[in-house]
Formats: sequence, structure tokens, C-alpha cells
Amino acid sequence: MNSYLKKNDLFQAAHIMILACYTIFSVILIGESLLMGWEIWALFVIAAGVMISWILHFRQKLSEDTRLWVYSVLMMATFFFYGIHLTSTFDLCPVMISVIMIYTMTGVKELIYLCQVTYIFTFAFDIISMVIAGEQFGPLETSRSALHVALIIVSGWVARVIIDKWRTVLKKVWEESTELQHQIDKLNDFLVNISHEIRTPVNVITGLSDACMKDENNPEKKKKLASVSEAGRKAGRLIGDILDYSEIDMHALAVSHEDYMLSSVFENIMAEITPSQFNGLELVIDIAPDIPSVMNADAAKLQRILRHLIDNGLKYTKEGGVYVHITAEEREYGINLCIEVTDTGMGMSEEEIGRVFDRFYQADSSRSRSAGGLGLGLSIVNGFVKSMDGFLTIESNRNEGTTVRISLPQKVVSEQRCMILRECKERRIGAYLHLDKYTHPYVRQFYDAMVKDLTMGLDVMMQRADNLEDFRKIAEATPLTHVFVGKEEYLEDVEFMEALAEKALVAVVADSSFVPEPGSRVKVMRKPFYCFPVISFLNTARADMQEEDLRMYAKGVRALVVDDEPMNLVVAGEILKDYGMESATALSGREAIEYIDETNTDIVFMDHMMPGMDGVEAMKRIRGKLGRVGKELPIVALTANAVSTAKEMFLSEGFDGFIPKPIERVDLERVLNRVLPKSMITMEPERASGPEVRKAATEQSDSLFGELEALGVDIGAGLHYCQDDEELYRQVLLQYGTEAANKQTDAGRFLREEDFKNYEVIVHAIKSTSKMIGAMGIYENAFLLEEAANRKDGDEIRARHDDTMADYERLAKTILKQIGDKSGDAAQEEDTSLSDAEDEILEFAPDTGE
Repeated sequence: MNSYLKKNDLFQAAHIMILACYTIFSVILIGESLLMGWEIWALFVIAAGVMISWILHFRQKLSEDTRLWVYSVLMMATFFFYGIHLTSTFDLCPVMISVIMIYTMTGVKELIYLCQVTYIFTFAFDIISMVIAGEQFGPLETSRSALHVALIIVSGWVARVIIDKWRTVLKKVWEESTELQHQIDKLNDFLVNISHEIRTPVNVITGLSDACMKDENNPEKKKKLASVSEAGRKAGRLIGDILDYSEIDMHALAVSHEDYMLSSVFENIMAEITPSQFNGLELVIDIAPDIPSVMNADAAKLQRILRHLIDNGLKYTKEGGVYVHITAEEREYGINLCIEVTDTGMGMSEEEIGRVFDRFYQADSSRSRSAGGLGLGLSIVNGFVKSMDGFLTIESNRNEGTTVRISLPQKVVSEQRCMILRECKERRIGAYLHLDKYTHPYVRQFYDAMVKDLTMGLDVMMQRADNLEDFRKIAEATPLTHVFVGKEEYLEDVEFMEALAEKALVAVVADSSFVPEPGSRVKVMRKPFYCFPVISFLNTARADMQEEDLRMYAKGVRALVVDDEPMNLVVAGEILKDYGMESATALSGREAIEYIDETNTDIVFMDHMMPGMDGVEAMKRIRGKLGRVGKELPIVALTANAVSTAKEMFLSEGFDGFIPKPIERVDLERVLNRVLPKSMITMEPERASGPEVRKAATEQSDSLFGELEALGVDIGAGLHYCQDDEELYRQVLLQYGTEAANKQTDAGRFLREEDFKNYEVIVHAIKSTSKMIGAMGIYENAFLLEEAANRKDGDEIRARHDDTMADYERLAKTILKQIGDKSGDAAQEEDTSLSDAEDEILEFAPDTGE
């Protein structure tokens, strides 16, 4: 039977309808048989047939087609038993027409033939029996018999015509829907690919803008660079939205489970929200202190959910603000994290609420276009919530704002409260917050609710005043230890506030425009004013106010970096060295296994795609060996693929974490914090190491970079991936040049042999190393070759191979020529073999000294 018939709802319903009719027909027949005194033994057979049919239906061990034929044969046998009694001869026709009508729903013409043959056979048996019994057939009996047979024949013909037409329509609908789904999948694949391609230059724009801002002293230029950086980050978020929506639409969304702290989630969200988004609006965040401190769920998706809801609220609100309220409800499996986001914005009509979750509605709505953005926010939130087994509701009225409520199941890792106030009895808290300055009444309600929930949740008293005179009385009567004042309230009497700051810790709640006078003792608490910075401030004593900029170190941690690309080993070694780690390197999975057998190692960073033994297999062999002796070793995957399905794949295979390549410090620190013992991580003042960036500012550098830029190399991107270290960048360039000839030869050989698997490994290496030095043109072409090799598309590979390799060779020769000239011995540098370069890299031992 055709698949488009099997998946049709009517076909699915036909099974149960046939069984139901068969059961009803059998029950009536059993009753009639008892009344008419027909054969008792046959009734047991009929009842057994019905029971067998229902057992087959519920167990579903046989295929749908087989079960349907079993039901039908048993039903026809029951019909024959009913028909062979002469009292039923002329009742057979209407019964069989009803049965044929039901069987039309199955779309199986052979079953219609079975019904017709069963009727004709049974009717013929009755006629013969009547003739043998001496019955006389007059014109009436003859015409009735002919009419009944004709009705059965016509009914069967009509049923088959209906089935043919129905099949034609269903086949057309099936083909069109399949083609539509194919086009949607192609569109989603295109969006994913183009998003990945756009992400790289956007990251470069953002990174270079931030780097330039650090070195720029001109305020006007610094402001412009900040605008460029923010535009880059906005573009990056939009690209992320496209990837998320595409994964949701393709049902390819993967959910990871990791331990996380709600405070970390909000710290990341606050770092992403820019002052320009507020535009005079208030963001009030009210988090219940009794929420567990550590929970287990998909923290990244939770962060995106909150970010989208806050963004939507700020985007569609012209006056007032956004209120985020988070609480927890205990359940057997842990808690339900209850999120409620309310805005005072334009709201939605009932019709719009009903269409919020329709596919593509957000992207096409005029409401989204008038407010900017792609309009995918709520669609993505809904997809994420469903993937996390939660639910979402929306309440809204036009011009009255919107409230979105979400409930997400979470496992509880630590039942300790997420906010704990130390020595709360010694804290005497005062606040001068004049809430009447907010013209929108809901904003005043939001702040009132937040302060009330926080003080009650922490079981602490806050003495609050809404005018300066009352606040002076509080300060005179009570030896306050911690004080919160608004910006406007602080400016009412700066001298008094500064005098108070000599005796108590004073926090001024202000936006980014507020800068206290030099020498001021007050601490600025940037808006939004919410619980985690508040609890941190309250847990601070005056003796702790001397702050230093701290950063993470993992001094003495022994790391093994496994990658078949020496360039990647160089960069990874330099980055780990900056954290005080001792790094060793291996060029293959087998080499890594041998190293771990002989040397104590604290953590392994494993490349995924390597020739011979790939990273997954190497990881499993290491796990197996260590497991037999009761040892554990964190193994982190290095991958160029950062979509959620890739992350889920690596974690499900057994990796403890994964870091996208090129390595970004924020990703590295996140993984180190999670997989290393806390005793190995320290937070210390940043080491002074002279200039921020080690540079070899020479005429040769200018010449080299000039020629590379002429060949399309993005020097800024390459320096960014090398942590803005020009010396390291030149070392990586040299490695790139010396490896090129061997890689080009191997790629050509694998192509001639049509060894697409190894060809894919080689062009993958060319792709990743080209990206690392900023050769984005070669990177893009190598990416296309890698995709074609994965599909085993020899024609496309041959069409692109020669041009890509020519560009690769030209760039490598330029690098070797320029770097060779620097030492004044170009010939010697250009003759350096690949093995010599690799030896130089593998002998690299980071200096962990200060």
C-alpha cells in the first residue's frame, strides 16, 4: 500500500471502524442465531474471531496491511455464516453494500473485490439451496435476485472509482507537501550555512572594535567604535536567532543538561543588554531568594528564553518598563521554575495572541517590522520551552501591556538558597528611593514588589524613605551599615551622601550616564536594580571594598592538546600558557593514548576530525583504559561546529565539554570552571606582562601584512584568533606556509584515488588553518570542498579543487618568502621541511613562570 495512504487519517480510522462494525455485526448475529436456533458451535467460532482481531489490533505485532486482511477474511466468513440461512437471502444485499461503503475508506480495491466475491458466492449458495429444496422462482424472485446482484456490482464499481479518485488526489497532495518540505529543508540549510559564513566576519568586526577601543583615547572615536561593536553584536544575535529558528523548524533542536546557577545566567544576560535598549524604560528583576542555588537543565536555552522575553518587552514598550518575576514550585522531580515577564507596552489583541505561535507569523507581522528585528523572538521562545518540556501562556490586551508566563521543569542539584545574607542581624539597611519620580504607576508597583519580595525572602528589615528629610532622620537615629539611594536622590545633597559614605557603604542606583566625582566614596550600582548585585553588596563589609581586577588561572594544571594541525597546537599552547597551565601536544589519537599511559595528565583537549583514529574513538579508548584502573580524566572536544546538535552529539558520546575552534577565552574559562576541580582554579590579579600585545613592529611586518592583505587575508581576524599576539601570529603563518606543500600533494592524491574520506580530512585542515590566519577566501572554498567530500560529490570537488589549491599555494609561497626575508636568509627558511617545523612545535614547552 502507498505510504501516502497509510499516513492518511481516514485510512487510520478505517481500521477501528471495520473492527467496530465487525464486532457489532457479530454480536447481532449471535443474538439472532440464539433466537432462530442456528448452529451453536459456530457462535463460539465467531466470538473467537472477534477476540483474535482485537488482540491483533492492540498488540500490533503484524503489519497494518496484514491485520486489515485478517479482519476482513474473518468478517467475510461471518457474513457467509449469516447468509447460508435461507431466511437471510434477500437481506444480504443491503448488509454487503454497507460493508462495501466502510471498506471504501481503506483505499484498497482488492478488499472491495473480496466483498463482491463473498456476496456472489453466498447468494449463489442460497439460490442453489433453494432450487434443491424445490422452491419455485417466479418473475418477482428472479427480478429481485438480478437487482441485488446488479446493486452489488454497481456499488463495487462506484467504490473503486472513489478509491481511484481519492488516491489520485492524495498522491498529488503528498507529492506537493513532500516537495514543499524539501524546499523548506533546503531553505533552512541555506539559512544555517549562510549564518555560519556571516558569523565569522561579524565576530571579527566585534573583536577588532573592542580591541581598538582599548587603545583609543579620543572620546569621539571611542564612541563611534562602541557603536560599531554594538552593531556587530546585534548582527551576531540575529544570526543566532536564524540558527535557532532553523533548528526548531527542522525539529533538529538538541537539549543539553548541565548544572548551572541562576546568578550566572543573569550575569550573562545583563552583560548583553546595552544602555541604548532602555531608552528611558525601567527593567525590574524580582527573583525569589529561596530558588535553589544550583539546578540542572539547559542553561543556554534558559538564558536565550529570558533574553528574548526581556528584549521583546523593551522593544514593544514606549513608556513604563518591564518586570521579570521568577519563583520556584516544588515538584517530585525537583522544581518548576516559574518565569513571568510583564511589560507596559502596546499589547496584543486576542487574534494576535492566537496567531503568535503560527509558523512565520512573527516574521511577517507588521508589528514586528515596526519595532525592528526579525520578529522570531516568541517563536524561538516557544520552541525552546517545548524542547525543555515546559509550557507557556500569554495574557495581553491592546494598549495594556503583555504578560508571558513560562514554567520549566528543573532538577535540583543543591537545595541551598540562591541568595544568602551573611550576618544579617548585623546589617542595618537604609534606602532613599523616591518612587514617585516614575510617572508610570506600574513601574512603582514593580519596584515595590521587588523590594518587598527581597526583604521578606532574606528576612531582613530595610528602612526606606521617599524624601530627604525623612531619610536624614533615619540616618541620624540608626547606625546604618548599607544604604541604597537613587541617582536623583544622591544629587539632592551630594555632601550629605558623601559624609554618610564615610560611615556606611552607600550604593547609588543609576544608569550608565552617571559618573561620581573623583574621590567619591559611593559605589555605583548600575541599573537594572536587581537582587544578585544587591545581595553581593549587602554581603560586603567596608574592609572588603578595596577591589582588584581578578582573572582566572589554572596554574600547574597539566594539559594535553591533541590535534593533527601543528598550527592549532601552537595557538592552544600559547593560550593555555597564559592561564599558567603546562601543556603538552600530540598529533594523533594514538600518540595521545601513548602519552597518557606514560604521563600524569589533568585534562585533555581533543580535536574531533583527525586522520586514522578520530577524536571520538581516541576519547573512548582513553576512557576504557583509565576506567579499568579506576581513574577519571576530563576530556574536552575541540570542534568547528557549534550548533546545538553538535554539542549534544559530543556530550552524548562521552566528552565532558566542548570548545569551538578557534578558541575563545570565554568558552575556555566556562569549560575549565566546570570540568576541573575547584582546587585547581584560582582568581588572582591579572599579571603585569608589559605591553598588552607582544608585537614585532618592523618594516618587514608592514611588508608581510601588506602582501597578505593584497591576497585577501584579514590580518585583524588572524591576530584576533592569536590573542592579538603578533609574534604568535607570525609563528602560525610560518607553520601555515611550511605545511601547504604536503597538504596540497595529499589532497591531489586522495582526489585521484577518489578517497573522499581522507580528502575531507585534508580540506577540513586547510579550512580551519586558513580561518585561523584570516584567509577567509580559502576558508570558504575549503568549506565547500569539505561539504562536497562529505557527500562524495566528485564532480563538484573537481570543479573547485584546482582554483582553491592554486590560491592556497600562492598564499603559502608569499608567506614563506616574506618571513624568510625577515631573517636575511630566505633560502634557508624556504627549505625548512615540514618535519622540522613540527619538531619545533612539538618541543614547545610553555614557561609557567611569571
